[in-house]
Amino acid sequence: MTGNSWGEVGRRDTVPGDPKGGECLVLGDSIIWNVGIGCSDMKVECFPGIGTEQLHRVTENRGLGNPDTVAIHVGTNDLRRTGNVDYVMGDVYDLVNTSKSKFSTSTVVLSGVLRSRDIMALHWSRKQQYEWVAQMLGVTLVDPNSWADDWDFGRDGLHIN
Repeated sequence: MTGNSWGEVGRRDTVPGDPKGGECLVLGDSIIWNVGIGCSDMKVECFPGIGTEQLHRVTENRGLGNPDTVAIHVGTNDLRRTGNVDYVMGDVYDLVNTSKSKFSTSTVVLSGVLRSRDIMALHWSRKQQYEWVAQMLGVTLVDPNSWADDWDFGRDGLHIN
């Protein structure tokens, strides 16, 4: 993790907002840092360095409103740490399942892991695993690799501009 304790994570890393009806809540790791800048109908809860299991606990324990749509982007940090796609997908399944219950009136969207140089070899196997989770739980899957080009990434090659 990035030096924050879990008690501190999210306090300074979130974009202020209070989703009510008609809005979108985006949850995830640092890759979503710049998502929604300038969008008044979007709340971004960005937790740099967070893994899937930790985001699951945050989702369970935080009051995150009742938005129309909840988009979840997670998994990159887990894959970088473990490389075990099956283990990570178990945590993703639990997170999405809990999100469906907590946000029962919301549309839940699962965002696949963005490609990166250090975990590129896992791309196809993880894409199929994410598709399976989305299909089993009846949520929408978005593959960000279908729209992201090399120039969409920052100099580090990981974070979106």
